[in-house]
Amino acid sequence: MGAATDRDGEQAIISTSTILILSGYLLGVSLIDPPSDLSNMIFAGGLTGFIAYLAFEITAVRRAQETPRLDQQLAEARLLRHVGLMTASPVQNLSEKNRLLEWLEQETKALSR
Repeated sequence: MGAATDRDGEQAIISTSTILILSGYLLGVSLIDPPSDLSNMIFAGGLTGFIAYLAFEITAVRRAQETPRLDQQLAEARLLRHVGLMTASPVQNLSEKNRLLEWLEQETKALSR
């Protein structure tokens, strides 16, 4: 396992796995002890940590799903700039431009696989 990194690529202070492990420990300790004010606070801390873990994981999954879309959009924009469809193009027929755009989309999808 590598070190946890944050959004900017810098090393994070604590990983989500550590949050889950510590939350599980706190929840277990609070359930073993007889009910008291301290065990209620420990349980609340463990539950808060577990909710934070879920929030971090959901965010990470969404970010991982968004990255390929952004990469594909960037590749499409580069191809369009390269081909010159964004600027004045020798292709005057709209159906021809649409056909070329569809071809470019298919090629970028094939490249992203």
